[in-house]
Amino acid sequence: MRKAILPAVILAAALSFGAMPGHAQNANALGGVGTSQTVTVRAKIRAINQKTREVTLVGPEGGVFTVHAGDEVKNLAQVKKGDTVVVHFTRSTVAVLSQPGQPIPPNTVTVAGGTAAPGQLPAAEAAGRLVITGTVVGVDLDAHTLQLVNPKGGRVITLAVTDPQRQQQLGHVTVGDSLTVIYTAAVAVAVEPVH
Repeated sequence: MRKAILPAVILAAALSFGAMPGHAQNANALGGVGTSQTVTVRAKIRAINQKTREVTLVGPEGGVFTVHAGDEVKNLAQVKKGDTVVVHFTRSTVAVLSQPGQPIPPNTVTVAGGTAAPGQLPAAEAAGRLVITGTVVGVDLDAHTLQLVNPKGGRVITLAVTDPQRQQQLGHVTVGDSLTVIYTAAVAVAVEPVH
């Protein structure tokens, strides 16, 4: 696969096809157990305006959306109507309870990416990792939710635990526990030549 297209397409395509969560508010794991999901989607370029750098895409179910390819997008002139954009999106979520008195990891955001080399068809890849730790301030076993707050204060975030096996583990979580959520996502986008 060609390395590194349209960084704007990465986000727009993932959002348009429902591959990316709106927030890191879905705790599918507790106790160090996690989930992972990979989605591959193909979208056709319906229109492209090289002057304004607007690219209109049609998803597999007919959804149409337009993205702006910023100046960081290389080789845009090689893209034309009818080309296929392939998006591979992988995400994973792990939630880990810290033992009382144990040091907790710092909150971090790490992002990396790349773009196509000159002369290649546009392509891009990006990856990110979010590590965030909160103090449990509420557990609702009936609604299958946890409420977390930054240990230093701030707004309360509600995490919905959707996996039935993880829901059973909610009984082991108590107010005052430290919960670290590690969310990783990787997206690779490439333009495929028309055959």
